[in-house]
Amino acid sequence: MAYQFECAAPECVFLIRAADQDEVVSQVQRHSREQHDKSPPPAEVVRERIETVEVE
Repeated sequence: MAYQFECAAPECVFLIRAADQDEVVSQVQRHSREQHDKSPPPAEVVRERIETVEVE
């Protein structure tokens, strides 16, 4: 099982998939700062939107 998060910003194709939720949160916060010039969302907000996916 893995965790993934897709950016909801219009025309943004960012998708992170990792085995660890903390890694997903960290990368989403970094993406928010660097690509959208926004304050990073709180970890709790990111965790609410993380999906679990099966990997082979």
